[in-house]
Amino acid sequence: MSYLSSHEEIDSPPPLFFCVDAVTAFGALPLNCSYRFKIKSAELTDNVYDEQACESFQDFCAASALRTNIGKPQEQLLNRCSLSRDCFSGDYSFTAGNGKFFQTKNDCCNTELCNNATLSLPDRNLLAENGLQCPACYSNGTKRCKSEKTINCLENETQCVDFQGALNIALIQLHKFTFQGCGTTDFCAIQKNERRTIRFGNFLLFVKQISCYNDSQISHQLEHEG
Repeated sequence: MSYLSSHEEIDSPPPLFFCVDAVTAFGALPLNCSYRFKIKSAELTDNVYDEQACESFQDFCAASALRTNIGKPQEQLLNRCSLSRDCFSGDYSFTAGNGKFFQTKNDCCNTELCNNATLSLPDRNLLAENGLQCPACYSNGTKRCKSEKTINCLENETQCVDFQGALNIALIQLHKFTFQGCGTTDFCAIQKNERRTIRFGNFLLFVKQISCYNDSQISHQLEHEG
């Protein structure tokens, strides 16, 4: 048996060099989104953003504007990181009986700082009637309310709605309610798209049951809600 002396060199293969980018080696780089959170009316028009580094599981950026008087009157602008499974672009607005309403716009995207748009909501006092009339009522709790009046629908709320569900605010306040009134096609599509919840910033809307129709011919004449 022969052995190599200490003076002999062993031929070794040359080192291997790979050009592997960070995305291949370590997974997709974290997404960066614009961040802004405003809850006061006077602040809802500014364009000041911070930059937010998203967590690895947050694959979308979101921008939302919201105004509602369910629970208590609130307004909110929120731009932040989000999840594709939680973010749905659209106008999810409705008007119910007893003067209750929910106005919101949501924009979703998945590129760097893509959510720096300033979303705005129109002044409800300036919204034009669209010719549709719907039965209207509102009640807190889970018992379905009974319509005794109709309301004139506004702008793009082109569907009559019968709704049961809840609104969760900041994972603390839960408002269960039912209503009849007017809603947008995006709002009516929530359940059709096999979704039971939809998030708007720190508001989470739970849908137990929703039915919509477009019919301005009410079978009985009722007094218009003032």
